[in-house]
Amino acid sequence: MSLNNDEHKPSLSLSRVLSGGASTTKLEPWYVNVEALVEAFAPHNVSVGGKNGPYFVRGLCDTRSDKSLQNAQNLLIVIDGDSSINEHGEPVDGAPCPRHVHQAIKQADIEHIIYTTHSHHKKGEHYHKWRLVVPSDASAKTLADGVDTIIDILHSQGLLVFPVKENYALSQAWFFPRLDQARTDSYYTASYTEGQRFCVPVLPLNMVKAQTYEPKQNGGSVIDQYCQRTSLRDYIEGLGFKRIRDDRYLPPESTSGIAGAKVLHGDDGIDRLYVHNSSSPYYGHAWSVFDLFVKNECLEDSTVAIKKAANILGIEHKPTQSTPNKMFADLSKSFIHNEAKTEPYPIDLTGVGIEHPMGLAGEICDYLNATAHRQIPMIYPLVALHLMALVAGDRKGHHGGKLNFFTLAIAPSAAGKEHGQGWFAQIASELKLGRHVVGSIASDVDMIRNLVDGDGRCCYRIDEIQALFNAISNKNANTYENKIGDLLLTLITSKMYLFAGNHRRQFEEYIKRDIEQIEKKQAKANNAPDSDLEAKADFEELDYERRNLKVKLEFIKNGWPDPMVSMMGHSTPEGLDNIVSAKNINSGLIGRCLLLRCADSRAPLNKAQKDLDAEHVAIKQRLERLKLEHRPMTASAEAKQMLESIRAFYDDYDRRNHPTLGAVYARAFEQVNKVCNLVALESGKVEPQHVRYAVELVYRSIEDIGYLMRKSEALEHDATIEEIAQHTRELITRNIQPLGTTPSQLKQNVTKSYKRLRALKDSNQGQTDFYDKVLEYMLNAGEIELKQDGRKSRVMLV
Repeated sequence: MSLNNDEHKPSLSLSRVLSGGASTTKLEPWYVNVEALVEAFAPHNVSVGGKNGPYFVRGLCDTRSDKSLQNAQNLLIVIDGDSSINEHGEPVDGAPCPRHVHQAIKQADIEHIIYTTHSHHKKGEHYHKWRLVVPSDASAKTLADGVDTIIDILHSQGLLVFPVKENYALSQAWFFPRLDQARTDSYYTASYTEGQRFCVPVLPLNMVKAQTYEPKQNGGSVIDQYCQRTSLRDYIEGLGFKRIRDDRYLPPESTSGIAGAKVLHGDDGIDRLYVHNSSSPYYGHAWSVFDLFVKNECLEDSTVAIKKAANILGIEHKPTQSTPNKMFADLSKSFIHNEAKTEPYPIDLTGVGIEHPMGLAGEICDYLNATAHRQIPMIYPLVALHLMALVAGDRKGHHGGKLNFFTLAIAPSAAGKEHGQGWFAQIASELKLGRHVVGSIASDVDMIRNLVDGDGRCCYRIDEIQALFNAISNKNANTYENKIGDLLLTLITSKMYLFAGNHRRQFEEYIKRDIEQIEKKQAKANNAPDSDLEAKADFEELDYERRNLKVKLEFIKNGWPDPMVSMMGHSTPEGLDNIVSAKNINSGLIGRCLLLRCADSRAPLNKAQKDLDAEHVAIKQRLERLKLEHRPMTASAEAKQMLESIRAFYDDYDRRNHPTLGAVYARAFEQVNKVCNLVALESGKVEPQHVRYAVELVYRSIEDIGYLMRKSEALEHDATIEEIAQHTRELITRNIQPLGTTPSQLKQNVTKSYKRLRALKDSNQGQTDFYDKVLEYMLNAGEIELKQDGRKSRVMLV
C-alpha cells in the first residue's frame, strides 16, 4: 500500500520583508499554507524591476540571522537553481530546465513549488535560473540532510543541479520573484500540492550494527583486516547500489529516486553502510563490508565467514572452542542495554483500564462480557467504539475531525471474537443501519458502490481479515485487488474523495439511469386521478428519492465530502501478527489503525453467561437517541489543556522521527482525538476522564504494535541474541495470567510457537535452556515472582 497524504498538513511559519531589500534585516512573521504560498508566486503577483527587493526566509524569526533560527521547526527546503555540474564534475553557469525539475519532484510525490528568478533566459531560452521551494519537517540540525536528499533525487534523474552554499544557509534571504523589463514573458512557475509533505530521512542517533563480534574473540583480527583491505564502496556497487555523489548511494530497490543509502565512517575506523530505505534488505542497520560478506556469501554464518575471509586474505586462522554458555554470557547486559527508556505521559493515567470505558461504551462492554460464551474483554471496546461511530454518522468531533475508525483485533482462534462481531451486526440491523455494514470487499469498484449506496457511510466488519491483506499485497493478484489497499486508506482519511475518471463516468451513468426510471414513475403517478391518494403519496416518496440521487450525482461529479468509512478487522496471531512490518508502518496502514493484540491463551467458558434482553433494549434505545443527535461536540477547558499536552508529547522530535514507529507516533494524537470524542458522544462534551481513557487505549495500541515489530525482528533468521531475548521476555510477561500461571504451563505457552527458542536449545547441546536464563533474569530483576499455591508454584507479575 502506498502512503496516502496526511489529512492535515501543518501551516508554514515563515518570515518576510515587504518593503526594502536584502539590507533590511528586520522581518515580520508570515504564516501561510501551501495554497497561499503558491498564490504568492503566481504570475499576476510578480513585480517588474531589479533583482533586489522584498524577500522571505525559510523559518520564523524577528531578525535575519542563523542564531535566531536555531530552534525553528518545519523549515522550507529551498534549492537555488543557479548552476549545473558538467561531465567533468565542475560547476557551470545555468541550471537544468525547471519543467524537468518540476516533473522529477512530482514523480517522487513531494509537495513543492518552483519559480524562475530574475536572470532566467538572460543568455537565451536554454539558460535557466530558478528556485525550488519544498515544505518539510526540517530543523536547523536536519536541514543539510534534507537539502542533500532533494538534490539526490534530481541527480538520480540526470538533473545535475550544483549544490550552492546558499541552499544550506539557515537565514538565507530568498527574493520574491521579480522580472527584468526585457524578459517579462519568460516567467515560469509550477506547483504540486497533492504530494507528501517532505520528511527528512534522519539517521538514528544510536545506530545498530548489523552483527556484534567480540573484540577479543579469536578471528577478530581477520574481521578487522578484511574490513581494512576490502573496499566497502566497491562491494556495495557490486550489489547494485548506484553512487549519486560523495558517500550517498541509490539502493537497487529504490523507486523514489531518493539516495537512501549512505557510507558512514565509524569511530573505530571502519566504514559502514546505512540504508534508510525500508524496502531494502539492509534497512535499519549499519553494515561493515564483513557484515555484508557474512549475509550475502556465507549463508549468514559468521564462523564460516571468518574462515573464508582468512583464506581470501591468506591469514592463518585457528578457531578455539567456545566456553560453556558463551552465548548467554552477556544476557543481563543486553537486557540493561535494551531497557526501554520511556518518558512518562504528561497526564496521570492511574487506574485507567482499556477494558472499562466510561458511559454508554462501557455499558456495551459490560453487556458483551455478561452475554459472551467465552469472554474476550480486550476487544469489546473496539466493538463499542465502532458502534458509536456508526450511530454518530457525519457528526464531527470537537476538533472538527471525522469520527470513523480503522481497528485490528488479534486473538486466538475460538477465543470468542465472533460474539462482539455478531452483536454489532444485530444491533446495527435493529437500528436500521444495517445497510451501512458490509462483511467483505470484492474490489475497488465494490467499495465505491458501497460508499454511494450507503450515502457516504460504510463500516466493514471483516473476520479473518488477513485474507484481504494477502490479496492486496500479492503481486500476482488481480489489478482490482491491488487497488483496494490504497482506496481503503484514502476513504478512511480523506476530507474529500475525488472519483477516478473511469469510476466517475461509470457511477454517473448508474445514477442518471436510476433518476430517469424514477422520473418515469413520477410521471405515471402524476397522471393518476386526484382521488388516487396512494399514487400521490408514491409521487412524494419518489420525489424524495430523486432529490437524494441528484445530491449523489453532484458528489460523484465534484467529490464526495467527508466519506465516513470504517473498518473493524479481526484475525488470529497466525494470520495477522506479521501485518506489523516496517513496510506497512511506513505505508501508513499501521499508523492509521488501532491494533490490539490479545494474549495467546483463551478464557474458560463463561459459567455466568446471561441473557440480558432488558439491557439490550436499554442500550438500543440510547443508541436510537444518539442516532438522531446533531448538536456539535464540545470540550471542557481542562480537557483541551490535557489534549494539547498529549499533542506536544506525541509530536516530540524523537517520537515523530522514531526509526521504526515514527509514522505511528505521528498519527497517535489523531487517534486520541477520535476515541475521546466517541466515548463522550452521549454527553456531547469531552471531559478529562474521556481524554485519559483515549490516551490509555492508544498507548496500548502503540505498545502492541511495538511488540509485534520486535516479534518480527526476533523471528528473522539473522536475529541477534539480544532481539531473541527481548522477545522472549515480552512473551513471558504477556502469557502470565492475572492470577498467575504455573511454570510448566508458562514455558509451554511461550515455547510452543517460538521456533527460535527451540533452535537455540538444540544448538546449545543440552546446556542451560535459553528460556530458563531469561526467566531467571526476570526473577532476579524483580519483574516477576514465584509464589507457592498449595503444592503448586505460580509465576506472578510484580
